[in-house]
Amino acid sequence: MEIPDSIRCEFEERGGIDGITKLLPGDQRIKDITSIARALSDPVRLRVMLALCMQPMCVCLLVSMTGYAYSKMSYHLSVLKDCGLVCARQEGNYLIYYPTDPGRKIVEWIEGWW
Repeated sequence: MEIPDSIRCEFEERGGIDGITKLLPGDQRIKDITSIARALSDPVRLRVMLALCMQPMCVCLLVSMTGYAYSKMSYHLSVLKDCGLVCARQEGNYLIYYPTDPGRKIVEWIEGWW
């Protein structure tokens, strides 16, 4: 296979296709990454993540902030929770949502873009 000279040396130093393939994350890690990407591809969930990194909130505050129904907000929170970006703690009758460390790191990375 012919490849451009401008990348040939580095490509060969990395072991060619086999070497680069071995450096890629495994199947489970790829699934985890795509799950996070899907979760953050929704504007509501991204807005919720950004807000939770500023301040932990209960569902009622998130509903008020977004104008979404409780059932829809619960769905969005479950998506974020399932991929490990948020978690919740019980305080009386309230669930207080806050970002996990990975969730906070991803938001910091996103915020670095703007």
